[in-house]
Amino acid sequence: MPAGRVRELGVALSRLGRLYSMSMRRRTVLAAGAAAVVGGCSTPSLPAGDPNSFAVRRVRVFDGERLTGDDTVLVERGRIVSVGRGLSVPQGTAVVDGRGGVLLPGLIDSHVHVSSVFGSDALQFGVTTVLDMFCDAHLLASFRAPRVGLARVSGADVWSAGTLATVPGGHGTQFHLAIPTVADSTDLDRFVADRIREGSDFIKVIIEDGSMYGRSVPTLTAAQVRGLISAAHAHQVLAAAHVSTVAAARVALDAGADVLAHVPADAGIGPGLAADVGARTRGVITTLSILSVIGCTPDAVALRDDPRVGRYLSPAQRDELGSRYPACRAGTLETAMANVAALHRANVSILAGTDSGNPGTAAGASLLGELGLLVRAGLSPVETLRAATSVPARCFNLADRGRVAPGLRADLVLVHGNPITAIDDIRDVVAVWKNGYLVPRAASS
Repeated sequence: MPAGRVRELGVALSRLGRLYSMSMRRRTVLAAGAAAVVGGCSTPSLPAGDPNSFAVRRVRVFDGERLTGDDTVLVERGRIVSVGRGLSVPQGTAVVDGRGGVLLPGLIDSHVHVSSVFGSDALQFGVTTVLDMFCDAHLLASFRAPRVGLARVSGADVWSAGTLATVPGGHGTQFHLAIPTVADSTDLDRFVADRIREGSDFIKVIIEDGSMYGRSVPTLTAAQVRGLISAAHAHQVLAAAHVSTVAAARVALDAGADVLAHVPADAGIGPGLAADVGARTRGVITTLSILSVIGCTPDAVALRDDPRVGRYLSPAQRDELGSRYPACRAGTLETAMANVAALHRANVSILAGTDSGNPGTAAGASLLGELGLLVRAGLSPVETLRAATSVPARCFNLADRGRVAPGLRADLVLVHGNPITAIDDIRDVVAVWKNGYLVPRAASS
């Protein structure tokens, strides 16, 4: 996993207290043990050797499915042990007073491309798990151990497709990374087996002829797509299909793809196709964030300029959110949003993903913007929050995360306000816990 700054929890909580006092809108108070601290913030006294045990009290809880009537969440050694109303908190347990906020599961970005600093940047904004859709296969071995244990880590947990399946000169070969490709003579079962042996958690299949972007590039044939997905299923892994057009979506459906990566944005999805997507896939990853960049809308810049987000961006992230697509394709975002609405009406499972790692996006931060775009596309705030928590966890079989429930890992996000009624309150992150450890968040001056 990428290295990042990790400080002792007490230091991090002190910093958190100072940040709270700088904002009159944030009334969350930290208390030591069961004794409330009145009129200010204080660093809890934590039991020696047990820094990832704590309780959050007097907080509204979104459990990954709904806003519950619970008001207390108890964490012991990195796992949630109980959730309920008025729970008793063991003496000596650090207590966070969550009044004025909502506690949610750690967020999941279902479409990213991991780089050396991606994971630590993502954590800053409450994104504790990411699904990588193409990266250097040499990184794969480093992803597995951190996501299994409950140790203090410096980045989001990563599940990855590793090397994608594409043809020579096809989409995915333009990034100056030497990768194996699929030719007419390729043994497709061996190709998939090699990816799994490298450490791929699922298979990414590219169906991209370039027409969405006004150019022509070679792509897999329908027969090759079917063969790759069949091989993935034979090896008991999921297959995600990159699609940008309605025609590519039909090829993916006919081949048995489990997930569509991207919502088509070249033309409208009719009711019949939307119903087929719902019946034949686990869901669709939206990536409206990158489609807004391709459409040259002001959404990325507005995200950058939101002080709730901007003060936690690195200089590189600020630059990325200010970058523009080289050739704008007006209407791209609007078409994609209309297609999200059509899929939603057909009860298709929607997964929030950003395509972060590309220009115009920023790790973690762009997912907060994606959620706003999904609400604009017609999802309710609750449905949108599910799209970044319980839905991707269920779709990709991530059984230990995506919800706030006993036995699950304590990947948690506390936000000020109520994103159930105003989705952009998700941008007002107060605290993030990964495996029960508080994540240091360094705000710029």
